[in-house]
Amino acid sequence: MGGSEEDYNFVFKVVLIGESGVGKTNLLSRFTRNEFNHDSRTTIGVEFSTRTILVGDALVKAQIWDTAGLERYRAITSAYYRGAVGALLVFDITKHQTYDVVERWLKELYDHAEATIVVMLVGNKTDLAHSREVPTEEAKMYAENNGLLFVETSALDSTNVELAFETILRGCF
Repeated sequence: MGGSEEDYNFVFKVVLIGESGVGKTNLLSRFTRNEFNHDSRTTIGVEFSTRTILVGDALVKAQIWDTAGLERYRAITSAYYRGAVGALLVFDITKHQTYDVVERWLKELYDHAEATIVVMLVGNKTDLAHSREVPTEEAKMYAENNGLLFVETSALDSTNVELAFETILRGCF
């Protein structure tokens, strides 16, 4: 039965946070099912998917939670963050407004999650680099100054999606 979804040494809960439309659901589906949906709809409430990967010599079952980045679902926050060991704070590199509110998302995260949570700032949609509004260096500097990991991804073409999740899971050890 080696390698089946049921065999694992650890379960790590990782939450996806950030504004609506930044690509959280597509990052999740690219990592867990290797799928991308061009007409992805707004997430209603909370969804989660799992994938088991090897981190070092341990099999880790990543339980990735996705939520709507919309104000009206804010009531679910404390339950959403409970038990999370990692968070991917996602913004859209082509919409500066989604980056401008990163600080508010961080505050909410730290208000509700464990102080030890590992956080990665993720600039998504690098496939749209011609429409970039958030310079890589600016986001990278923000991450460094706030003790966050940082990566840029594209859920569309898979760039750095594996890397983002593997790095956050490695950081949770």
